[in-house]
Amino acid sequence: MSCLPSLRSDTPAQSERRALSVATLLVALFMTCLHLTATRPFDLASFHQLVNFWAIEPFQHRVLLPSLVGEIQRLAPVGEKLLFGLLQFGFWIALIQLADRALAMFDIGRTPPARRLLALTVVVPMLLHLIMPDIELTRTFALDDGVLDVGTWETRDIYYYVYDVPAAVFTLAMAMLLIRLARRPDIGGFIGYLALFAVATLNRETTLFMLPFSALLFWRVLGIRDWLLLMAAQAAMFTAIQMPLQWLFAININPIAMIQVGDSQYELHLLGNLATLSNPLYLMTFIARFAAGLCIPLFLCRHYLDRHLALALLGFALPLALSALVVGRIVEHRVFIEMIPLVWLATLQAVARRSAHTSPDRRLAAMT
Repeated sequence: MSCLPSLRSDTPAQSERRALSVATLLVALFMTCLHLTATRPFDLASFHQLVNFWAIEPFQHRVLLPSLVGEIQRLAPVGEKLLFGLLQFGFWIALIQLADRALAMFDIGRTPPARRLLALTVVVPMLLHLIMPDIELTRTFALDDGVLDVGTWETRDIYYYVYDVPAAVFTLAMAMLLIRLARRPDIGGFIGYLALFAVATLNRETTLFMLPFSALLFWRVLGIRDWLLLMAAQAAMFTAIQMPLQWLFAININPIAMIQVGDSQYELHLLGNLATLSNPLYLMTFIARFAAGLCIPLFLCRHYLDRHLALALLGFALPLALSALVVGRIVEHRVFIEMIPLVWLATLQAVARRSAHTSPDRRLAAMT
């Protein structure tokens, strides 16, 4: 009989966990379905082309998910779109779960249920970057017969790339693991990180920007020999994975590429991007859309930002953003996708710490 009260007290907590798990599944399902229906694959990098390794460069050398889908199709008669959708569903779940753990890691959210609900909000900036169409302002305003009105405003097509959501998940996972290792280094953790780094590099080459982040993060944590070893191990692993892929798919030339960067398959879009941002109205919508406008509260609360997260933004997010500005089309907001969970986490952490410092209870404690 003495056990009955404890069982009854556990029931609400168990119900909350089940309800939040169902919410996670439903949100992940919604994001997967919306992503598949509101966007379409690029004509020269379709699902079928990716699985058969015919897609143009640089899309084809991002082989992780196409290889998985191809192997599954050897065993079961399932279409590419369904398989890629199922994989995306799993990665949306993983993103929400990782977001929940990241919030706990930085002590954000008073209770586990509150933290899980807050973790669901990570999909909002992801949605704005992956699924919502961009606004094309061919003519901002029009003056007809002395009447000022809206000009030519249209939406641009948004393309679906299978590696975008996984890239965001891998980036958040690697950043969390590196920050944990910076707090308490151990050899097993570094081996696990390098394994994750290798898998993420097969998905997309933006893992290169983990090098400046890890260099800044461990500069005063590891001795110079171990620091150099960590940098060399990442660089060697990146080269060993990417160089063969670059060579293997060098013949998958992009026939519509404009100005290329050197001998690479990357296109130079800097001038076009700057011209796009020169429209004041578009610039304002871009700022509002970028990470769902979180950069504004992040800037206002920057003095409360955790040092490790600040280094993640400085070492990973900033170089990625600059690179995307040069070789990516910023009208495809997905080019920034890897940094979005980091900006989301950094903003919540800084705002939470600022709120804690300015709460009435803390001010009262300081006065007494």
